[in-house]
Amino acid sequence: MTDLSRHILEQIASLTSDAVAVVAAGGAVYRVVYVNPAHETLTGYTDAETVGRPWRIFEAAADEPAEITNLRAAMAQGDPCALTLPDVRKDGTAWLSHLEAHPVQSKAGDLRHYLIIQRQLMASAGGESGLQVGLLQRELRRARQKAASLDRIDSASGVFRYEYFLEVADRDCRMARREQRLVAIVLFEVNDLDIYRETFGSKAADSCLRMIAAQVTRSLRRTGDLCGCDDSGRIIALVHGQDSEQVADLVSAISADIRRLGLHNPRGRSGRYITVRAGVAAGTPSSNRYLEDLIGQARVQLAPEPPTARRTAQA
Repeated sequence: MTDLSRHILEQIASLTSDAVAVVAAGGAVYRVVYVNPAHETLTGYTDAETVGRPWRIFEAAADEPAEITNLRAAMAQGDPCALTLPDVRKDGTAWLSHLEAHPVQSKAGDLRHYLIIQRQLMASAGGESGLQVGLLQRELRRARQKAASLDRIDSASGVFRYEYFLEVADRDCRMARREQRLVAIVLFEVNDLDIYRETFGSKAADSCLRMIAAQVTRSLRRTGDLCGCDDSGRIIALVHGQDSEQVADLVSAISADIRRLGLHNPRGRSGRYITVRAGVAAGTPSSNRYLEDLIGQARVQLAPEPPTARRTAQA
């Protein structure tokens, strides 16, 4: 039978009234790769707020309910699972969710994704108070998780602080070394961000950095890809499973997307709109210090260009 194209499958999914999401399988983070229109209708979260981000159902890492623990365990084993639990829409309204998680395999039999189907259940009059209690408990867990993660997020860029990024990235590189998988480090430096800050102020510069970090994060679609911000305001990304040529294509696409943001920098030395330049280093980890080596190689590529070379490039 001829394989159906993604376009056809998306049209089919758009016809169902159930919320449909596809999340990447494997690793500690289940990143969303697709949602249908009914998902936004049911949850209130748009495609832009969902796709490319960790799956919202696993936000609470501490004191999570038994249903979520069982779901996490089933998905880690590649098993299907179904559960009912209280949820909250983006606007704060409560609803009772019936959720099904179905493993999706490649032709070779490898677990690649999970198909998530959600529908709303109507709470009975007697079960309304139980729903509210469940929602309160879940919101309390989210508040605890948010408090615990404050030190992980860089306030200016909205992505991982450099120290936490290094902690997670080092663990991932050690795993990649054992499994002989490719990893890459990409450093994005915002051209003339200092001039943008002088022109529009620190708050505007932080907002600019957050928009760029969000653009980078949206482009990281593989499970385990990470995004952080170093102490110099550079956006740093760890990319899995791509060689130097593939990463170069990814960097080119991200750079073009950032240019299309149209962030006006009228006094910029390199142009009237904000752009980025990138340093890239990729390979298969060969030692436990490989992450440090990759970051060092990427920084070398970001060394300031000689004035002559810069004038030639702008000509």
